[in-house]
Amino acid sequence: MVGLKVSDVGIRVEDYLTTIYRLQEVYGHAKTTNISRELNVRPATVSKVINYLKRKGLVDRVKYRGVTLTGKGREVAEEVVRRHRIAETFLAVFLGFDIYEAHLYAHHFEHLPKEVIERIYERMSRPTTCPHGNYIPGVMAGATVGVKLTEVDEGRQYVVVRIAGELIKPLKMLRGLALNSLIRVVERTPFYTVVELGSGELVELPSDVAETVYVSNVRSD
Repeated sequence: MVGLKVSDVGIRVEDYLTTIYRLQEVYGHAKTTNISRELNVRPATVSKVINYLKRKGLVDRVKYRGVTLTGKGREVAEEVVRRHRIAETFLAVFLGFDIYEAHLYAHHFEHLPKEVIERIYERMSRPTTCPHGNYIPGVMAGATVGVKLTEVDEGRQYVVVRIAGELIKPLKMLRGLALNSLIRVVERTPFYTVVELGSGELVELPSDVAETVYVSNVRSD
């Protein structure tokens, strides 16, 4: 990367860039309120940091919508997200943590030397996705798999194929929802979606949470 490396920016700035990256992954942009909630900081503090990031050429403001990463900002974020998702895969697949725990503990791996993370990646035979079904930056990504839970039909069964963004609130609410699990959409409104889990439990998901879940049709053999 020309002119800027991960080592050139502080860890806190990296946290902002990766949070914006994750929010963009789900919603296409990042609002100040969502960044504030994700990082557990005051909106006024977020605004100050966003102004700093904009001066550094790392983000752009989108009128009435929030911010998006510039090409330069995305490069920094993707390097950190790559390390995070490799670590998540190691923690979930090799050490047996559930995907919520893997996400939390992976934060401690993000700032390890690159050679350590890449050695783990090679040892795992170069996975292309993390345990949440998201592509690991740096691999040849294909088309987005599945459709958002907010866009499917009521009364039908689907299989969960991805939990986009890996945001704290959705991951907490979706902790019992593993990839490849079957769900049935009971009710869908602009404000929430009710799904029935395989256990028969009914769960009401706010629209911002349901929007992170990607599903595909159940195949009939």
